[in-house]
Amino acid sequence: MSGALKPGDRVRLTAANRLPSYHRGDRGTIVGVVPNPVGDRLPCYTAAMDKNSPSATPALFAEDEIEPDG
Repeated sequence: MSGALKPGDRVRLTAANRLPSYHRGDRGTIVGVVPNPVGDRLPCYTAAMDKNSPSATPALFAEDEIEPDG
């Protein structure tokens, strides 16, 4: 994917998801692109997930954990 996602894009989680409260196929909307906290060159994305309330803190996903939805 290499940085192809931008705020407002719809995404779904892949099988590579590492957060236990989310599952493959869960959907959300990208709200931000941030540097990878472990120093990897690939970006991370914050996403407002559909199953959370609108006021919930966005979840942080590595590039391999999400894919475009649609």
